[in-house]
Formats: sequence, structure tokens, C-alpha cells
Amino acid sequence: LTVLMPPEADPHTYDPAPQDAGKIADADLVFYTGLKYEPAALIKLLENSACGAEVLAEVGENVYPIEFKEGGHDDHDDHGEEGHDDHDEEGHDDDEEGHDDEEGHDDHDDHAGHDHGAYDPHFWFDPNRVAYAAEYIEGKLIEFDSANAADYESAANAFTTELNDLGRQVSELISSVPSQNRKLITTHESLGYLEAKYGLEILSTIIPSLSSANEISPSQLVDVIDVIEDNNVKVIFIEAEAPSVYSETIVAETNIKAVTGLWVETLKENQSYADFLISNVKLITDNLKDLD
Repeated sequence: LTVLMPPEADPHTYDPAPQDAGKIADADLVFYTGLKYEPAALIKLLENSACGAEVLAEVGENVYPIEFKEGGHDDHDDHGEEGHDDHDEEGHDDDEEGHDDEEGHDDHDDHAGHDHGAYDPHFWFDPNRVAYAAEYIEGKLIEFDSANAADYESAANAFTTELNDLGRQVSELISSVPSQNRKLITTHESLGYLEAKYGLEILSTIIPSLSSANEISPSQLVDVIDVIEDNNVKVIFIEAEAPSVYSETIVAETNIKAVTGLWVETLKENQSYADFLISNVKLITDNLKDLD
């Protein structure tokens, strides 16, 4: 396994290295998130360097992603639970019969050319959707290397069991926060799956779009400050990969508590997915529990 992006890189702004073309050309399979997540330059490199289109495997379109609107978050409750109540702690196995009820994504192939930001690619904040990703990856590996199908199936089943337990842990952590405190502000649109599945409410983001690299206008900055003051929000979570310069202005204007260390895009060096998810959720819940 070769991973193109180094730990702690921001995939939204990743600049491919010259040697990446050779690594892609040598690959039997190339898995990528898709859903307009990776920079256009990287997607172009994948398409130009891979030995064939069949080598490229877009994971995100196979996890039944949720939609979100770039224009704002006041309608988040409309997609709120997104029909995901049946995805709760019982785990991925209980979802098997219900793929078609995932917001109509049974026709997912039609979405390959959707507009930027139509679907939220940060599906790793929902362990059940990571199980869908593992199922897809398992299938592609078996298709390529059928002689080792039993090993891939065994590994996928073991990982799914781990993911079921992980989902229960996340649910318990968020349930420990009083319902009135489950409101937060982040840097950009990245925690939609925690909101949709577990009942957190993302009132606003500093950058009102998918990309963590975008700039915002003075009026958008005022809108965020208004949301904070109108909802008596007491804490803002600053993403480690994209510590927006606007957060300093917001903290100064509102006296809100700034919490750093939220990693939403990438693993740290030698970090497991389970540790990534639990450490992020604990950071959020620990800072929301005891608000006045």
C-alpha cells in the first residue's frame, strides 16, 4: 500500500509531488475519496497517469453520502437525521436491507458530475459509512485478486465489527452532552455526518463552503458573529489543518472560547482511524459538556 498524501496534509489543497505520477502508473488499484474532495489537479493526475480507467476507484460515491448546502446551515435540520436513525448503534449489518433509503442514492452513478459541494465527502465521521467504504474496497480487491478473496472477506468482517463498536462509543460520548449544549461552530463544512447521525447541531461555519481554503467576505464574517451572539454559543472549534485567520477576529469580537486541535481531514502519523474519530469526538464533547 502506498499513500500519496502525507500525514497531517490538507487534502483540499494538496499539491501532488512529481514522483506521484509514477506511483499512480505502477498501481493496480487507486482508491480516492471523490465527491469533489480532492483538488482538480490531483484528479487530473490520476486520470492521466493511471494505466486505465478501471484502475481508479472512487470510494465516496459508494457510501450513500448526505447532501449539504453551501449557502448556509440554517436548514441543516431539514436533512438532520437524513433517515439515519436506522443506522444507529446496531451497526452496518442492519443497514444491508436499506441501501435504497439512503436519500435516494441507489442511482448514485448519475451523480458523478454533480456541482462542487453537492455531497459532503467527510463520511469518516460516520463509522457505518466507513463500513460501506470497506465493503466497496473489499469488493474491488476481490475483483482484482480473487485468489485471496477469503482473506479480504475476513479482514472486512473484522473491521466492520470494530466499526460497530466505534459507533456505539461515539453515540455514548455525544449522549453525555446535555442536549442544549450540542451546538457548535467550526472552520468549514466538515462535521455534517456527526450532525446528521448523532444529534449535534452545526449552527454555522467560518467558511461557508466545502473547501477549507476559501476566503470569506466581511458580510459573511458578520453573519457568523451574529449566529454566535444570537444563539449564545460559547465555544468555537478550530480545525488543525485549516486554522482560519478569521477565527481570531471572531474570538476577539465575541469573547468565545477557541478550542484548537480538531483534525477533520487526515490522520496523524501512525494514527488509527478509531483513534482519529474518538479523539476528535472527545475534544468536542469535553468542551461542550460543562457550558453554563
